[in-house]
Amino acid sequence: MRAFLRIILLIPLGLMAAIASAVAVYLAAFGFTSNDIWDGPNGEIPVILAPAFVLLVEISRYALLPFLVGIVVAEVFALRSAILWTLFGGAIGLGIHLAAKSTEFAALPPVAAGLVAGFAYWVIAGHGSGLAAQGRALTAPAERPTSPGPE
Repeated sequence: MRAFLRIILLIPLGLMAAIASAVAVYLAAFGFTSNDIWDGPNGEIPVILAPAFVLLVEISRYALLPFLVGIVVAEVFALRSAILWTLFGGAIGLGIHLAAKSTEFAALPPVAAGLVAGFAYWVIAGHGSGLAAQGRALTAPAERPTSPGPE
């Protein structure tokens, strides 16, 4: 039951937190932090929504599959380290930057977004990776310790 809830609830919540944090870091890196951009002229849709939606789609499109592979590996091998998840997210960000084959953009925003996304996933779901498999191992009957008999 615990594994089912983890797969259905925690992992998707962790993915959503990772993507949302990556979008926030990207928007902050490109200067979308001042208050005047939240209000569109003449009551129109806020200016921040278009870049945020584009970033959400693009980050999901390029980073979701490698991140899912990392989740499966972490669940199978019970990898729970915050440093591991942070570096894994940064590696995905660097991979996205290198795959763009463009030198006009700096590597810092995608790498920083990946680092923050990896840490956000660890906070929500990564710190419990592999607990379902470990729980099954704990419920298996334990062998009785043997001691030498009387001589």
